[in-house]
Amino acid sequence: MSDSTLHTADGRAFFTVTELGEARFFVNDLFKRKFASDAPEIPRNFVAFYKDTGGALHVAGFSHMLRWRNCYLSGGSCSDGNTLRRMSEEERGLVQQAGGVWALVLRYAFNRLDGECDAYFGHCGDRRAREVAMASGFEPLHTPVHIARWHKPLAPEVKAELVDAVIGIGLF
Repeated sequence: MSDSTLHTADGRAFFTVTELGEARFFVNDLFKRKFASDAPEIPRNFVAFYKDTGGALHVAGFSHMLRWRNCYLSGGSCSDGNTLRRMSEEERGLVQQAGGVWALVLRYAFNRLDGECDAYFGHCGDRRAREVAMASGFEPLHTPVHIARWHKPLAPEVKAELVDAVIGIGLF
């Protein structure tokens, strides 16, 4: 199994992250609860699933990556507290040891997409989500909510132009 799959001490796989071309079927209820609208129809969707001991799958988290220039705009990120409460104490502990649901989703997305882009941008107004974003390689920009992950060396003027342009986009 991949490094995006977590296992209990007895070896049972219970959590995984995967990319789906069309995620609305799986994540729409969660997205509506978190953002009061339907999940976007964007082709790069990263979904975390929890498999309970009975074998049923539950959405644990979601994030999409929208291609923009030679970057990705990370949006719609959310996790499902109801799914986390379904987990055993051991399972929740293993998810937290790995950085949490969103950190696992981001790590998986970065592993898949780093070779395709120069940077990532996001909006992050929630304190806890911001902590996870910073621990995952994002850094704050000069607005209260914008963040960037610069994983490739870019000239300062290129970074500045990208930051100005992404701020001009508004919400994504």
